[in-house]
Amino acid sequence: MGAAQACRLIVTFITAPILGRLLHPADFGLIATSAPIIGFVTMIQNLGLTQAIIQRQMITKGQTNTLFWLSLLLSLTFAAGLSVLAPLLARYFQEPRLTAIIWAGAVLTVVSVIAEQPMALLTRGLRFRLLAVLDILGIVIGAALGVAIAWYTRSYWALLVPLACARFLNLVVSALAARWFPGRPVWDEAARQMIGFGAGLSTFNVLNFFARSADNLMIAKAHGAVALGFYDRAYKLMLLPLTQATWPLGRIIIPILSRLQDEPEEYRLTYVSSVSLLMLAVQPGVLCAVIYSDATVALLLGSKWAEAAPIFAWLGFAGLHQTFTSTTGWLFISQGRMREFGIVGLVGSTLAIASFAVGLPWGPLGVAISYVVSDYALRLPFTWYMTGRAGYVGVGDIYRIVIPHACGLLVSASALVLVKASLQAPSPVALGGILVVTYVINSAVLTLFRPKRLLMIRALKVACRSVMLRATS
Repeated sequence: MGAAQACRLIVTFITAPILGRLLHPADFGLIATSAPIIGFVTMIQNLGLTQAIIQRQMITKGQTNTLFWLSLLLSLTFAAGLSVLAPLLARYFQEPRLTAIIWAGAVLTVVSVIAEQPMALLTRGLRFRLLAVLDILGIVIGAALGVAIAWYTRSYWALLVPLACARFLNLVVSALAARWFPGRPVWDEAARQMIGFGAGLSTFNVLNFFARSADNLMIAKAHGAVALGFYDRAYKLMLLPLTQATWPLGRIIIPILSRLQDEPEEYRLTYVSSVSLLMLAVQPGVLCAVIYSDATVALLLGSKWAEAAPIFAWLGFAGLHQTFTSTTGWLFISQGRMREFGIVGLVGSTLAIASFAVGLPWGPLGVAISYVVSDYALRLPFTWYMTGRAGYVGVGDIYRIVIPHACGLLVSASALVLVKASLQAPSPVALGGILVVTYVINSAVLTLFRPKRLLMIRALKVACRSVMLRATS
């Protein structure tokens, strides 16, 4: 799974500058306008039932059939409604091209929900090698087709090609690999419990979705597609290292934690170790990109995206803590604490949307600044409190996880600021060297804390042993 995400990261770094130069910011803004609408339907049509399959300790074929047919019925209903609403949405945003984009998205939502069931069974079976191969194929083929279409057509449709390719590939390969095809549903108490679990998870997902999408919709309406294009690219660039690391690790850790519910100490150790290594791998890179935001944006997107640099810097500052905070969902899901998860989603989404409204008069940068201030001052402490008030990982564990990494980032940031004073516009090679130095400083600080030092040594031993076993096999 790590190799798949490394491939995704490399492909993104290669294709982002190419697409950024071939297409206009308004093209990205157009797709960003449709993304929340299509994404919302994609999310709610499943009702969180795939996670219910993964989290459940025992499940039957009849129960999975019940969840599949329910998801498919909802998907077809929502897709039909989305198709009917497409012209009205296009008129609202004063963008006629949105109609065809939303119609295409409606088709992809149905394909997605059909593929989710066998994908969930593969994840439940811990068949991560197959899932990784599937990810790599979808990434490479989709990116190649997207760049080719952008090259020949200069059309915004090129931005939908990678998504469509991944969805269809997931459907075909996962269904064959899982050897699963829908059959007769069985409606029993276990199926009802899983639907209840999925409904609770969907509540959080819907609320979180509104918080993640409201900024795009508000900026599109108030400032237009070009302003949204800058904001959207900055936001996606900030999310890139987070999603590339937390999403695949979550796919692995959630089913493992679900199977450790009867072993509290092993559960806590697994979560703490995983999150600590995640923060070690991601946070120094995000910090370096934030401090050198101008050079990072110019390198990855091109000089015409300079307006996105300050937006990226502010959003990246929030990304430093979200590397950890985003993993708290693993605890709620694996422990089945859906009511509390819904409360976290309700409070967090309300605060986020309010912060967008406060910053909106000052454009995309104002939205980013207001969001970050609210994130650190309000949402972060509330989420940590709700996470640690019950379950196997307490508030004290959270602070013991975070404080050493915060110290490492503070020392690293001080060093980077001093370097930046003498090196304002680093070359790509110099920026790479600065990135390496950031990781070295951060790791050195972490070794001063005994639990982190032992974890790093243990991780190195495991990695070396794995390499040796593969070399001899």
